[in-house]
Amino acid sequence: MEENENKQEPSLNTEELKNATVDTVKQVKESMKNVNVKEEAEATKGFVMEMFKNPLEKIKEIANDSENKYFKTSIILLIVWVAATLISVIDLGIFDYFTWTYFRTLLLAYIKAVFAPILMIVAMSVILFLMNKKSKKSLTTLISTLTATRIPIIFANVIGLLTIISSNIVKITSKISSLASLISTVLMYFAIRELYGEEDEKQAFKNFVIIEAIYLLVSLVISYLGIYI
Repeated sequence: MEENENKQEPSLNTEELKNATVDTVKQVKESMKNVNVKEEAEATKGFVMEMFKNPLEKIKEIANDSENKYFKTSIILLIVWVAATLISVIDLGIFDYFTWTYFRTLLLAYIKAVFAPILMIVAMSVILFLMNKKSKKSLTTLISTLTATRIPIIFANVIGLLTIISSNIVKITSKISSLASLISTVLMYFAIRELYGEEDEKQAFKNFVIIEAIYLLVSLVISYLGIYI
């Protein structure tokens, strides 16, 4: 009897994931309707400031938000991240030595740049959705929480655009990027701990390592497509 239940569990997770994905896509479409740019810009600014002031408390709040009130903000942050990543790979020199082969190569690079940040969040969200059986969270909550942990990286990517003005700035931006990655990893640990609702430090660390290991394997597979997350 137990074996049959265990065999049915993966299909249940798959069905849950399918339904959660459909629901998430609907919420993304709904979130993008009637967007007031000025209001959303202010809301996003306030959200980011709160993350800088008290990141752990904010992560806890987002992870336990059942109303998904931060989902629209997380989508906007993702758009900013995608835009910064895309701008960083744009080659203005294409007009000086244009060829269709080079154009196709650049176009592929741009597509990969757009998908990289999105896949980073989606991949980790799906892993957590499937692995976390103790405290189930919706995909929208997972996406909102994980996007919040990536704010330091988003900030670093935006700052990194300064290298377009001067390549000498790369010495500074590379250090900022390294620090941002470190902070983001720490925030990810606390996010996973909160999403699991785990109080025991040892178990929380174990969950974090397992999730990160699975994510590493997934990112390795995705890297064969030329997309690095």
